[in-house]
Amino acid sequence: MRDDPSVIALVERAMNGDRNAWNDVVERYAPLVWSICTRYRLNDQDAEDVGQTVWLLLVEHLGKLREPAALPGWLATTTHRECQRTLTAARKG
Repeated sequence: MRDDPSVIALVERAMNGDRNAWNDVVERYAPLVWSICTRYRLNDQDAEDVGQTVWLLLVEHLGKLREPAALPGWLATTTHRECQRTLTAARKG
């Protein structure tokens, strides 16, 4: 996975401000984000909020990824954390 050239090239292009590359990242990995939200059984609104938060965090951290090919793992981990945070907040509220 570390050496997946297609992911590396895509992430590097997105890091360099290529809007098409960013759109490709979202299109390619949105199903991953949504599938994790589904496993947590979030309602539609919470799933949308988690998705937006994950993409915003990626914008903020994209340039800090040490291993561009690790993007799918980063997205999965971040989505799991955001889903857990959402469920915890719902229990407290």
